[in-house]
Amino acid sequence: MTTQRNVHLEKIRSIRSQILALLQGMDYCLDWKPDGESWSVREVIYHLVDTPESGLHSLISGMLSGQTSEFDLTPDLNNMNPERQTVDMSQVRRDIVQVLDGLEAAVSTANDEKLNTATVLAHLKARGIDEERTPQMLLEGLFARHWQGHIDQLRELRENLGV
Repeated sequence: MTTQRNVHLEKIRSIRSQILALLQGMDYCLDWKPDGESWSVREVIYHLVDTPESGLHSLISGMLSGQTSEFDLTPDLNNMNPERQTVDMSQVRRDIVQVLDGLEAAVSTANDEKLNTATVLAHLKARGIDEERTPQMLLEGLFARHWQGHIDQLRELRENLGV
C-alpha cells in the first residue's frame, strides 16, 4: 500500500539523487553567477540547508517528536556566512546530504496520521502572518515544490556554464 510517508521518502531520495548529480563537476564554479541578481550554486545549496533556520530536517523531526511548536520562515535568504563562503564542494555535499538524510530519518519514523496531525505555528515573515502547518503541508510545499524549483535553478546554472 502506498502511504504518504512512502511517497515523501521516495521524493527525498529522488531530490537527493538529482542534487548530487547536478553538483557533479561543479567544484570549480561554486560561486559563479550569470548576473548580479542570480544566486551561485553555493548560495542555492545553503538556502536549502537553512530554510527554515536549522534546516527542514530539524523542523520536521521536532514537529513529529512534539518538541517544536513554532518556527520563523523568512524567504529569499541565501544563508551565507564567512565559514560557508570558504568550504569546498565536498563540504557543500556533506551539508546538503546531512539535511536530506535527517529528513529521511524523521519521515521514516512517522505514520500518515502523524504527518497530518502534528502542527506548528509558522511565522511567515514576508507576509506578516502566522499559519498552522502540518508535516504533510511542509513536505509538499517547503520541501517538494520549493526544492524542485531550486533544482531547476541548479540545472540552469549548469547549462549556462556548459557543464
